Amino acid sequence: RTSALFFFTQKHKIIMVKAHVECSSELVWQCVKKNNAYVRASVNRTRMSAEKGNVTAKHGFSSSGIANMNNTVDIQELAGAKTPSSTLNGANNKGIFRNQAKAVDAACANRSDLRKKALARVSAVHKAGRVARAKK
Repeated sequence: RTSALFFFTQKHKIIMVKAHVECSSELVWQCVKKNNAYVRASVNRTRMSAEKGNVTAKHGFSSSGIANMNNTVDIQELAGAKTPSSTLNGANNKGIFRNQAKAVDAACANRSDLRKKALARVSAVHKAGRVARAKK
């Protein structure tokens, strides 16, 4: 299910209607692959994406959060946490790394192609949040 916005004009008024339209993820990808608000161009001509639900940040159909709306895995760093923490699909994913990895593994049950990439992402977020021990 994908939501769409339709704009109608009536005598100097703009009416916005939000509707749910049933369409395939392939059709959505064909509509947004050339240009959308989340595409970023890199120096070496690679196209990256900053959309929510895109674990790898690559601009492609398999990792797109817009086209694969029902089967996305979104991992972000949890700001302001004292211990290395992340959010998994909007929910806090705290605790030791093993528990975070189990939660990511469960979230990727229907997307086996993203399992390894999502675990690498949560590992990088966890490693970035650690504080180095003081040398004696």
